Amino acid sequence: MFSLVRALCFICFFSGVFALPKTRRNFALHEKREPVSQTWTTISRAHPSEILLVKIGLAQSNLHRAEEYLLDISHPRSANFGKHWTSEEVANTFTPSKESVDAVVDWLLESGIDAERHTFSIGMALVFPKLLLSSDRGKGRNWILFNATVNEAESLFNTEYHYFKDETSEGYHIACDEYYLPKHVQRHVDFAMPTIQLEGMRPIENMNLGIRPSIVGLTGLDNCYELITIECLRKLYQFTAGNTSAPGNEIGIPAFGSYLYPPDLEQFFQNYTTQPIPKSVFPEFVSIDGGERWDDSFTFGSEATLDVQIAYSMIYPQGVRLYQVGDVNTASDGTFNTFLDALDGSYCTYLGGDDPDNDAVYPDPKGKGYSGPLQCGGAPRSNVLSFSYLQIEAALPVSYQTRQCHEWLKLGLQGISVLFASGDSGVANRFGMGKDNSCLKPLGEGPNIDVNGSGFSPSFPSNCPWVTTVGATFLKDHDINNGEVAVALPFAPNPKRDYYSGGGFSNVFSQPSYQAEAVSNYLTTYPPPYGEHIFNRSGRAFPDVSAIGLNVSVVLGGGVTVAGGTSSSTPIFASIITLLNEARIAVGKKPIGFLNPILYAFPEAFNDITEGSNPGCGTDGFQAQPGWDPVTGLGSPNYPMLEKIFVNLP
Repeated sequence: MFSLVRALCFICFFSGVFALPKTRRNFALHEKREPVSQTWTTISRAHPSEILLVKIGLAQSNLHRAEEYLLDISHPRSANFGKHWTSEEVANTFTPSKESVDAVVDWLLESGIDAERHTFSIGMALVFPKLLLSSDRGKGRNWILFNATVNEAESLFNTEYHYFKDETSEGYHIACDEYYLPKHVQRHVDFAMPTIQLEGMRPIENMNLGIRPSIVGLTGLDNCYELITIECLRKLYQFTAGNTSAPGNEIGIPAFGSYLYPPDLEQFFQNYTTQPIPKSVFPEFVSIDGGERWDDSFTFGSEATLDVQIAYSMIYPQGVRLYQVGDVNTASDGTFNTFLDALDGSYCTYLGGDDPDNDAVYPDPKGKGYSGPLQCGGAPRSNVLSFSYLQIEAALPVSYQTRQCHEWLKLGLQGISVLFASGDSGVANRFGMGKDNSCLKPLGEGPNIDVNGSGFSPSFPSNCPWVTTVGATFLKDHDINNGEVAVALPFAPNPKRDYYSGGGFSNVFSQPSYQAEAVSNYLTTYPPPYGEHIFNRSGRAFPDVSAIGLNVSVVLGGGVTVAGGTSSSTPIFASIITLLNEARIAVGKKPIGFLNPILYAFPEAFNDITEGSNPGCGTDGFQAQPGWDPVTGLGSPNYPMLEKIFVNLP
């Protein structure tokens, strides 16, 4: 009897503690996580007294004009072409309004979150509100942070928090399925966290390693089908060996959990470059948040090695800047935001989108990692950035993608060209190398991401309108003289691991004006046989361009092998842009900056790819056709025509 009474009391007590939040009429749903997770399982309600670091991202000013601003300085027919902004101009233009700051602060005070608990972002620092002058309220304050109990956060966001377990890492996380904001506050907030974020942000490599070729070294153009070398690339795209190295024009190659093995680079120089490159040549090494050089405890980094070797073979004597992003835990907890933090200190908290639930946290709490603080600014900027990594659009909150996409736009405003791989799964996607391709199910039919889904699955940040996305091709009829087709490498034992050029239409970002005519032509002239439940015909379409992405020579771990994937095509195209910037700088002009409006304005500067497709999700995917298509974009580069266009622009 005594135990029964105690049990009843226990139930009553925790029923009160874990009482469901009451629905409030003045609140509106702000974000809801659809059932996308393949690895996270709900365990139990979070304890009400557990402390959370709550971070509220304030809505930035003038984002409705962001596309206008970028096109004004990047469209070849604009009178302001090439008039890139300074970082200060970017910061001042997009800082949140005083109205937004006041609305959110007042709501927090009314909800019992005292002012003494608030910290704000100003520039690269977090400060307490009592240190601010009244005239400074609203200046540069893009984030509001405070500690709160689970119970307070549930009341604040009218939600419930639960513990979730990751089946892969067996780690735990606190999140909610949805959250609400007061209607009068909603327009002033981008998003809050921790809330619906679950899926990790590890950048996924897009590299397919093949067999070791039977030939070694440069053999002219006779064996390009078996081994793509610099000689083959020069024949295809008609560029010559580099002979200039303008200061500050080093190509930037970020690496996430992939380490460059120095002896491989020396061997590559000896056997796979046409012009002598001294063995002492090595990339400028930029360590970001504990990024380390290779040592005996690391495995060979195929991604970093491939990208750096391709770049040197194409642009030398121009240099390479290797950004080693994150510590030893980056392979499981890295993110593009960490890179953005180091490139622009204002992004850490001032104008950016860091999310401790999706991004790496420093000092690293996992042990054996970087013990210093998050790097905010100080990293040198390259005019061209080449990323051979991606994530899955459907696995990430829309607000998170939107905020980061705007950061890529801001780099474009400052004259930086950002290129991303389109993916290696055709119209499908995958969570990592060696995993099955996955697609999408209609909402409400279980996990949105599913290996048996039928909806096409775009990539992020490849879906962002303000980056240039690169697809992959290969030699037509195995002959260097016959041009290119869309890459195709079926995997007979398991079709869900086939390799095809990634491409499609975003479900998050709308179609930008610079590509509207080209995309409309494709959809009208060659209408794909799929309904709106399969792909979003009004979304940002990708890729924009393409280049060779199969059987590319790489020295890895002391041996020669062939590599494929948009991991190959992206640094190839990025190196072409670096050479074009060299040509502009040589005649006294600035680097080109955001590329896409120029590329779509001059489709004749590309080798049109009209054969091939990108199957996936149980379909044939899209078909390559004359003009732009969602398999190979506008096509591969014709360097002489591009150089003429680029040099003649202001």
